[in-house]
Amino acid sequence: MPETEDRGPGVRLPPPIMVAAALAVAWLLNRSVPVQLGPPAPGLGALLIFVAMGWLGWAILTLVRAGNDPRPDKPDAALVTGGPFRFGRNPIYLGFLGFAAGLALHWGTLWGWLAVGALFLLLDFAVVRREEAYLRGRFPDYAAYAARVRRWL
Repeated sequence: MPETEDRGPGVRLPPPIMVAAALAVAWLLNRSVPVQLGPPAPGLGALLIFVAMGWLGWAILTLVRAGNDPRPDKPDAALVTGGPFRFGRNPIYLGFLGFAAGLALHWGTLWGWLAVGALFLLLDFAVVRREEAYLRGRFPDYAAYAARVRRWL
């Protein structure tokens, strides 16, 4: 195996697992120690989940059409700057956060919103920053892209 083989950004734990784990913990805490913040908003939560899933689908489709594997542990073939990537550099993770926020709205509890905040921090520090360092070294145009497009939105 050549020493210069591209192994991707080095994200070990898949972000969907991070999201599922955080939401599972929030759900379990809500079942054992409910802390209601306000009335549940299942309709608004469902709408946000629907929009987040569409956003996620668009982002993944854009990556795949560019020849990239959407998994963050795989190397990228191309720098993707179109589709939802023209609005923010991390539309997949934004979709995950939108999904989590939709559940938090549906539940109306403190635990759901704490999960959203924890997920934001976890994704930002454990995934996004690794990916940015990788992309900066992999693609010469990444610095210009990062200068004109915000990290989140």
